[in-house]
Amino acid sequence: MTDTPIYRPVPDFTPSSPSVTSDTIAETLATHAIVIVHFWAVWNGYDPPMDTRLVAIRNRLPESVHYASCNLDDSSCFDIARSVGVLNCPWLAVFVGGQHVGDICGLLDPAPLTAELLRIITNGDVSGSSPVA
Repeated sequence: MTDTPIYRPVPDFTPSSPSVTSDTIAETLATHAIVIVHFWAVWNGYDPPMDTRLVAIRNRLPESVHYASCNLDDSSCFDIARSVGVLNCPWLAVFVGGQHVGDICGLLDPAPLTAELLRIITNGDVSGSSPVA
């Protein structure tokens, strides 16, 4: 018997962070130095715990981080998802200075999630990256 939880979809789930679309992401990136976008889908049972973990670790990340969410089932999000290479969800895309600098795919426990986000934010080299269109 395993102690691994089984995550199931939560009816009417929406992440706690404000939503962005392909049309609004540029404004969000221009307004905030660091942006973490949670790409999610209502059918994915791993997205509600990802949202809970993001909320729980916010005090461990820089105050300048802005959190956003993007519904993969919404056609207005297809271009942004394609531009950052979303392959599955939950998927976090990290932007520093308007540049896409890294991703996290899958549900991580809070400590490794924090460590990986800090690594991406700190080491994100925006010099060779291109802005999201």
